[in-house]
Amino acid sequence: MISQHNRDLFKYRNIILISLTICYIIQYMDRVTINTLIPFISHDLGLAARQIGLGSALMMLFYGPSQWATGWLCDRIGSKKVLIFSVIAWSILTGWMSELKSVTEWYIRMGIFGIMIGTEFVPSARLIIRWFPPRKRARAQSIFSWAWIVTPAWAPLVATLVYSSLGHQWRPVFIILALIGMIPLAIMIFSIYERPEKCKYVSRQEIAEAYEDELNSGLITEDDIYNRNLEQLEQKSKTGSIPFRQILRTKGYIPVVLIYIMAQQMFWGVIVWSAQYLSQVHKFSVIKMGAWACVYFIGGALGSFLSGFISDKVLGGKRKPMILLGFACAIPFIIILATIKIGVPPFLLLLILSGTGFFSNMIWGPALSLPADLFSAEVYGKAIGFTNCCGYMLAAACPFIMGTLIVEDPVTHIVNYFWSWIYIAFVAFTGIIASLFLVDTRRIKLSIAK
Repeated sequence: MISQHNRDLFKYRNIILISLTICYIIQYMDRVTINTLIPFISHDLGLAARQIGLGSALMMLFYGPSQWATGWLCDRIGSKKVLIFSVIAWSILTGWMSELKSVTEWYIRMGIFGIMIGTEFVPSARLIIRWFPPRKRARAQSIFSWAWIVTPAWAPLVATLVYSSLGHQWRPVFIILALIGMIPLAIMIFSIYERPEKCKYVSRQEIAEAYEDELNSGLITEDDIYNRNLEQLEQKSKTGSIPFRQILRTKGYIPVVLIYIMAQQMFWGVIVWSAQYLSQVHKFSVIKMGAWACVYFIGGALGSFLSGFISDKVLGGKRKPMILLGFACAIPFIIILATIKIGVPPFLLLLILSGTGFFSNMIWGPALSLPADLFSAEVYGKAIGFTNCCGYMLAAACPFIMGTLIVEDPVTHIVNYFWSWIYIAFVAFTGIIASLFLVDTRRIKLSIAK
């Protein structure tokens, strides 16, 4: 007999998850490649440390409002159409990166990139919530989070190898990336379905699992599942039946927004400056810098999945404990990262980097599932869109703040990252405070049914 675990593996929702993760990985390569090759890009364009940070801040500043608008758009017209647009826009803007000639163009490109690429995350997360039952959402979201956690683990190495093989030219790297955009476009068109009942490969049992909340609340019946007659849910989402003010008033939602702000600051502070840190402080070569920058993100992938698994399977859907644990345990590793000097044993640096990544990325799976615990999948787009908007707009300041806190001795030219990492530790502490106010209970009645 086939076990329940094996039967779950053959559910079409897993194809959806794998497809979305692959597409997001490819789209995320642009940002990782920029941050990896920024020492050479900045030399070519004449970018100072503050200008590098400001460019990244501009991207996130515009990326945030774009995600809020995308959330509303997804709830109205569906996620698939938005994702197709997102992939096309990504390819065009990635190709443009290869043509930059000045600091002004750097700023303009990063701002427009933030607006256009703000369309990628919300529809993907929304599709996962729609396809996966509540008891599996944190694990699914944690696997999806590998797209932005695991990609920086291998993409820096690939970027540096391609850069070196092309005669130390960074511009052709982005032309190659732009052409790779054809892969996610094909996946979006042929593999993604907006809703489970619209896919002929999905069984009635899988549809019932996806609509578990709606069935339990009486919003739909088993006959609706049998006849694949679920247009009423789609229509209710399009009419925007839940006012946004009701979302804001929902107990526990504002703390979700706050922890997401802190998680984004931690993540972007590390991803923007880790390559520079290894290069300037520990004097790593190009290839060694790319390889060691991977360590943080490998630890992050393990921490993210383990956190989602424990939240779903062991804690029965409780999200708060894992979020608290992630913030609290990340602080000691960040402080050590701030204080270590050049010449530390390699195994110690390996432990510090992987530990920082492991705990700081434990937040993603539970945090992305919390809005779905408070609201139905039909209005998840609005809820997570606003969460991401706030997260990125306020996290936009993090790379810039860290850039201003980096100190270079004018005589010895020794670069000191101490206060920039201490700032990240403070962000993690603020995340602990916000986590204390999370509401770790599932709704009794679907918001959309009110």
